[in-house]
Formats: sequence, C-alpha cells, structure tokens
Amino acid sequence: MRKLFLNLIGILLLLICPTIYAQTVEAPSSIAKNILQIELESVYTIQKENNETKKSWSIPSALFRFGVTTNLELQLNTPIIKEELWEKDHLIHSLNKFDDIQFGVSLNLWKEQHFIPETSIMVRAILPTDSKFKIAKIGSIVSLNLANTISEKFLLTYNLGYVVETDNSKSAFYIINLNYDTSSKYHFFIETFGDFANNKFSSVNIVTGFGCNFNEQFTFDLSVANGINHNLFYVGGIFTYAFNTLKNN
Repeated sequence: MRKLFLNLIGILLLLICPTIYAQTVEAPSSIAKNILQIELESVYTIQKENNETKKSWSIPSALFRFGVTTNLELQLNTPIIKEELWEKDHLIHSLNKFDDIQFGVSLNLWKEQHFIPETSIMVRAILPTDSKFKIAKIGSIVSLNLANTISEKFLLTYNLGYVVETDNSKSAFYIINLNYDTSSKYHFFIETFGDFANNKFSSVNIVTGFGCNFNEQFTFDLSVANGINHNLFYVGGIFTYAFNTLKNN
C-alpha cells in the first residue's frame, strides 16, 4: 500500500506509452493496454462579473485513464473544488465540494495519415453528486479529439465537443493547442478554448504555458489563462503518472 501511495503522487512514467503532455486539450492517442494514467490538476481561478468576484481552487482534481485495449480507454474524473464568492471586499460564502463526477470512454478511430489527423471520439457521463441524485439529471460530454504532426517539434491538437449539463443547459466547445518541443526535456504551448451557447460565444480564452520532463518518470505542465471576452484569469499545474498495472502486481 505504501508503494502504491507513493506512486499516486508521482507524475509520468512513459513505459510503453507515447509522449503525453498534461494540458487542457485531450490528445486523440489512447493509453496503451493495461496502462493506468493518473493526472492530478490544481487550478486557481478568478472570475469577475459586476461587483462580484468568484474564486475557486481545485485541490486537486484527478483524472484516471486506463487502457482496456490498444485503442480503447476508460476515463474517470473526480474534481474537488473550494469556492469563495466575494461582493466588493466582503466574503459572501465559502464552501468545499466534491463536484460532478465524469465517467466515460475514449476510442481511437484511426492514426494520422498524411493530412488526415489522428482522431478519437470521447464520450463521458456527468454524474451529479448532491443528495438529490436523479437519473434525469445526468449530463454528458461528447468530443472529437484530433491531432496533426506539423514537424518533429510542432504538434497541433484540437477538440470539438458538445456538453449537456446536469441542469440540462447545452453548449458546444472547442480547444486548439499548438505544442513546441525545444528538446526532449522541455516544451512550450499556446492554446485557445471557448464555449458556444445560444448562438454566441459565451467565453473565449487564451492559454500559454510550458512543461518539463524531469526524466522518463516525471512531467509537469504549468499554464496561465486569460479571458478574451470576459473577466477570467487562472493559473494551474498538472502532474501526471502512468504505470503498467501488470508489472506492478
């Protein structure tokens, strides 16, 4: 148990996996068979609207990805959030909550061929965690995840998706990420993401960041984001760890 616990707070063991960077965008490549990958993400967000300021921390959120076959993986996302609502300089309320759980699969449809991007489809259910859990309130996410290799150093990854929240609100989203490898150890990226609802973009954001592969076992990504058409700022970091479950038995 102690060995397993220490493994969980590690970051990224590549083993037989391709290089995977821990960024907002979802890569189309699947986790290799029998590999369990754990992504621990902590994000501090400030969002302002009129006289109200909402501050939130993920402390942390955890995404578990397990390779069932070469092209199919299971996914489980368990966010833990601390929120504060301020009006001017006064704290209105503060709470810690176990946010809605996401559970689903990602299926790699095909590999990259010339100009045709590597493509996968991701489907997740959004499960409410409040005391009034009802089947009718389950939400869903469907995303098409794609990637094109521009050169040995540049990789373009992009997601197009649709979300139905547990309150039945609906929106589409996009994420576009350009990654640059300066070496086998360091990489930089720039990303934009946004939501589209009620025939208009409700949010458009720009992100920049960098990552470091400490060795074959550890990788860390740090990013900073700012809202383009709304008042949003966040800074976050992701640690990822993956290991072969058969070799660890």
